[in-house]
Amino acid sequence: MNRVIPKIAALAGNTFREGVRDRLFVTVGIFGAAILAGSFIIGPLSLGEQERITQDMGLAAISVLSFLIAVLIGTGIVYREIERRTIYTVIAKPVQRWQFIIGKFAGLTATVSLLMAMMTVLLVVVNWIAAGSFAPQLLTAVFLTWMELLLLTALSIMMSTLSSPILGAIFTLLLYLIGHTSGDLKQLASRFGSGSVKVFVGAMYYTLPNLEYLNVRSKVIHDVPIDFRYVAFASSYALLYTVAFLIIAVMVFERKEFK
Repeated sequence: MNRVIPKIAALAGNTFREGVRDRLFVTVGIFGAAILAGSFIIGPLSLGEQERITQDMGLAAISVLSFLIAVLIGTGIVYREIERRTIYTVIAKPVQRWQFIIGKFAGLTATVSLLMAMMTVLLVVVNWIAAGSFAPQLLTAVFLTWMELLLLTALSIMMSTLSSPILGAIFTLLLYLIGHTSGDLKQLASRFGSGSVKVFVGAMYYTLPNLEYLNVRSKVIHDVPIDFRYVAFASSYALLYTVAFLIIAVMVFERKEFK
């Protein structure tokens, strides 16, 4: 264990440095700051709803922009190593393939977490200016968004072991959209779908992660209390899928041949 952790930490650190230096990271960070600043400008035009507008736009920006970083960097994280041929140097060293995947996941998670932390601080400040007080419920929403990003980061890395960056990004985006609409799709299928459609949508609903469990933005915006047990359940739910996606990624990567 004493030898494993430094190897994973080295891989994670290298991935983190590459992610932070990536132009995409800087561009998304600036764009996120612009959205949060814009929410403060738009707020006064909303007839007394400035705080809610600020919170809604801010939380949505944190969620969507962090997702973009996770997907656009994560789905090509293995492909780039193969393309640059640096993967041969890595696997030639006493680094096991599962350590490579976990290291990449840890580094990308740190990159996304940094972006989320910066935007969260900015959101809290903007909301404080708009409302004149600190809103602790914002941190609950951000935390569950972070848990969702753990899941999506693991998913994007899994996709990077299965396909090219473009296909991986497309499939990850589709799963993201399905994850946020599966409940609605299930209701539509139960009302208007045929038997086979109901079975297919039902299987999809119970197999793929339901990301709406981790979306509490509307509750936060409307000051609806969020029970600690719900946060614990949603976090455990996200961790379960995160581990499952990482296990699949490791299994696929272990069998991959490099020529």
